[in-house]
Amino acid sequence: MSVLSIYPSVVIAGVVNLLPLTAGVAFLENVPSFVYANGVIATRLADTVPAEYAFILTNETSVEMVEFYASPQTAVEWEADILANRTIRANGDWTTITLPGNRGCIYDFLAVCADGDKLERYGIDVCELETHTYYEN
Repeated sequence: MSVLSIYPSVVIAGVVNLLPLTAGVAFLENVPSFVYANGVIATRLADTVPAEYAFILTNETSVEMVEFYASPQTAVEWEADILANRTIRANGDWTTITLPGNRGCIYDFLAVCADGDKLERYGIDVCELETHTYYEN
């Protein structure tokens, strides 16, 4: 177990509600945690990571998107095609992409179009991403 934070707290029914240390600073509430005999509060990082991240992938190009890859920035090679034999039609079609939450926030994307064009994007923060759109160059 790693210690994420140590703050004054109130424990209610096994869930910790962290109190602010200074005016105007708020901390996480209702985060599963452990309170040791000396009063130290340890929150397991795994309990604060979402199970998955989802965003809308939109194709605003004039060509059908036939493959889409999203790999953690630390990956050496592109991972499996997320579309898996599906396509995203041209001119505004979209789909929801879901990525595991336990692999970090920063991803690289590769979109492959029906005409063979490969559109690469690097360093995308999927933790904050709601929509990712490809446009004509």
